[in-house]
Amino acid sequence: MSDIVFQSFQNVRKVVDNSIKLLKDADALLAEKNYTPILGNGLATESSKSILQSADSFSTLVPQYIARPYARKSQLANGTVDHLYVINIQFTHPSHQNLQPTIATGLFSLETPTDNIRNKFKPWFMKYAIFEGDIKFNLSSQEEYSCEPFSDCKDTFQFHIAPLTSIKTNSDTSKMLEKMYQLTL
Repeated sequence: MSDIVFQSFQNVRKVVDNSIKLLKDADALLAEKNYTPILGNGLATESSKSILQSADSFSTLVPQYIARPYARKSQLANGTVDHLYVINIQFTHPSHQNLQPTIATGLFSLETPTDNIRNKFKPWFMKYAIFEGDIKFNLSSQEEYSCEPFSDCKDTFQFHIAPLTSIKTNSDTSKMLEKMYQLTL
């Protein structure tokens, strides 16, 4: 039994590690398009853990999601960010018990450009819009989805979503990002 538990834990660690490597590849590809991660070397994820957490709580030891937001370098420099590209890798979600790990790439368009994007962007917004809103998505389709994730403003969010296992090579990462670039600004 101990070998099975050890191997299971190693497999989970490897999935998270490979997901971070995928995001590093995305960093390099997005840099070619003059986008940079707004969190520097940071990853957006749920913020804290608790001794009171349970396996199906929103704050588990394994990250529920990892999100990486990117802004155009020139917009960051002049303080008028009007959109972000965001990649969200969702490992689990309490409201979706049978969810296989997914990857979503999206365009978050701001109603009003901001000079304070690091405070405007919330790590949970993409997983909230996709997994806690009214969107019914199909992982096997090539559809583009769109929503207004917040009721208090007209920010919009367009995205594609696929199983994380659909990304096997750098070519797959490039194709995923190309679909993201094609989302309407």
